[in-house]
Amino acid sequence: MLRNDSFYLKRIADIPYILPVGQMVADHKRGVKINETGAFIWECIKEDLSIEELNEKCFKHYEASDDEKDEIAAGTDEFIKLLDSLGMTAKDKDFEKPDIHITGTGGFVPYKNIDFIKSVGIANIKIGFYGEGECLTDKFDAFAIKSDGADDLRIEIVNETPESLSGKEIVINAAVETTECDDRYILRFPESEKIIECHLSKKGNFARFYTYKDFDEAEKELLFHAIRTVFLYKALLKGIVAIHSASILYKNSVWLFSAPSGTGKSTHAGLWKELFETEIVNGDLNLLGCKDGKPVVYGLPWCGTSNTFDVNTYKLGGVILLKRNQKNFVEDLPEDEKQLLVQQRIISPSWDAKALDMQFDIVENIIKNGAIVARLNCTADYEAAIVMKEYLDKKII
Repeated sequence: MLRNDSFYLKRIADIPYILPVGQMVADHKRGVKINETGAFIWECIKEDLSIEELNEKCFKHYEASDDEKDEIAAGTDEFIKLLDSLGMTAKDKDFEKPDIHITGTGGFVPYKNIDFIKSVGIANIKIGFYGEGECLTDKFDAFAIKSDGADDLRIEIVNETPESLSGKEIVINAAVETTECDDRYILRFPESEKIIECHLSKKGNFARFYTYKDFDEAEKELLFHAIRTVFLYKALLKGIVAIHSASILYKNSVWLFSAPSGTGKSTHAGLWKELFETEIVNGDLNLLGCKDGKPVVYGLPWCGTSNTFDVNTYKLGGVILLKRNQKNFVEDLPEDEKQLLVQQRIISPSWDAKALDMQFDIVENIIKNGAIVARLNCTADYEAAIVMKEYLDKKII
């Protein structure tokens, strides 16, 4: 047996988990919390082993007596069945990690003679847009800044056919298909008829969108969201992540309500606005990081269908994870669950284990520096907001 390298071992608050990466994340595959024996077995099956060979490694590792071997073998068998059921192993060498075939030229550099469109600043990241300005929405205008020529991220939009490259497909979903090459990622957007593809440098400082002409408003909107993927990759490299959440401003701090779609994050933000006259900062997405050692929420233009966003930077109060229940009560969480549950709400690129490690590091840093994370078991009525407010009022100094 052999482990599936689309999963990896991650220690969260020193507790081992096996978690999905890349395509497994896109396919919504689940992870699992394991113990130290499970972690040892996972390390063993990076080699293709028979069950007998694996048992022998376990016997030797635990210095098992003859009387203990049957119990250890039964435990090993049960654990392997669990991994099998979750798609975390590849039986009989069925799973082979694909090789990357590269035909890149290494010449992926910005164009010198191309029209400047505008500069915007999001989360202290300077973005310069160049090329075909008629393709670009005006939704970036609220973040416009004076250009000083020092772009953190240069984005070119050109009406050209891209060069032919091959690589390894790493993520495929309805919104974006990602291929990895030696010096770049190639992004394709199946929903768009006008965006051919985007080439994004691995350093995150340069992207070029290859497009057809004649963008209508619908295609401008699709390009706007395609640019979000590029920006979130750059932001991740800068220690900033985006969390699917609605946010409110309360006592000079921003509080996020986060949950799977349909759970009621917008409803709860609305309850606070109605009951306590709190301002809604962003109706769908929030950008988190640390500034001067303190957790903050950065303004950003992407806000789903809510049309509610903010250009300012605020102190982050915390993340409230919503869970439907017939009663309203707040649940404190152990440290590993705080980190894991917040990370699972992140929509920043998680193309490989390195990207996930960066996300966990950012989340851990945010929590260690004072952000509150708790779970609100709740209905969708006024009492839920009252219960949450009482909890926060006790926590806020």
